[in-house]
Parts: sequence; structure tokens; C-alpha cells
Amino acid sequence: MTLPAIQRLQADHVRYETLLCILDHQFHAAEMGEPTDAALLRDILHYLTHHAERAHHAFEDRLFARLQQRDPGIRETLALLQEEHRRIERYGEELHAHFDRRAANGAAEAWEPATLNLLQAYIELYRGHLHCEETRVLERLATTLTGGDWLELVSGCDWGCDASLLPEADAEYRALKARIGADGRGVWMGDDDTRAADACPLCQA
Repeated sequence: MTLPAIQRLQADHVRYETLLCILDHQFHAAEMGEPTDAALLRDILHYLTHHAERAHHAFEDRLFARLQQRDPGIRETLALLQEEHRRIERYGEELHAHFDRRAANGAAEAWEPATLNLLQAYIELYRGHLHCEETRVLERLATTLTGGDWLELVSGCDWGCDASLLPEADAEYRALKARIGADGRGVWMGDDDTRAADACPLCQA
């Protein structure tokens, strides 16, 4: 798929997958009673929740609504994705608030089982959601929407849905990338943000 709009969605998915890998690393550290970084968790959850809602999902919603008009048979899949969007946002906001409190208080105690369970559910839901979009929806968008659809939808969004044109979101991601690389959090991210992570030992285990 070479449509620029779809490539932008896929580039976002790469970013989200990479950050989910770091969350997974921190989750397993907490399970083993090892130190975790509440501030890093807070900031990753902020990006995964707030960036996605203000840019990525706003654009997807427009595309998915038009896809459903052109291909009613995908209605059930899109309804499931919309419900997952809501759950991801709700879980992410709850986890963000939790780790914001921990970071502010310098909390070093073990995580509560409820927090471990919620983070695990969040990671699994987010990953499954991305996989569904990549395997069941993006190709349908590329083959079903017309050139007129793309022109109308992208122009109507006034580019406000394009994450690469949101300086604060891009700066937030680059700051996370620098921190993760400097701290050796178990992942090396490629210099080209449109590519997948070069290596993620935890995800490849």
C-alpha cells in the first residue's frame, strides 16, 4: 500500500508498537519485583493515549466512516474497532493518572495486582487492535475508497489529523525515543520513524 495517508497511519502504528514494547518491558520488571520508571511509564501512556486521540483516531474515524459507506460488509469490524478505541482511551487515562501520581510521589513500592492486570490488558488490547487494523482494514481502505474519497477526506481534515504536522506530538515522541535509547530500555529505534524498531529483544523472545 503506497497511499500517503495509509503510510502515515502505518508510521503511527510503528511508533505505538515500539512504545508498547517498552511498556511490556516495564510490566515484566514489575512482575519480577524489579525497579520500574514511573515517569517514563506516565509519559509513554500520555503519548499513546493523547496523541492517538487528538490526531490518529480523528483521521481514522473519517476514513472508517467512508469505508463503511462504500463497503457495508465491514460494519461489524469497524464497530469493534470503535469500541476498542474507547476502551484503550479509558484504560490509558486511568494508567496515566496512576503513574503520574507515582512519579510525583516518588513511589517505589510494589505495584498493586490491579495495576499489573490493567497494564497487561491495555498492552494486549492495543496490540490486538493495531493488528486488526493492519490486517483487516488498511488494505480494504486502499482498494475500496476512490480518488475522490481520498481528496475529500484528507483535504477536509485540513491536515490537522496528520501527526507529522503536530510539532508537539513529534517533539514528545522524539523526547521519549531519546530517553529510551539513553537509558537502555531494551529497544533500539530506527533513525527513520517510518520503519519498525531495529530490534526489540523482549518482543522477539
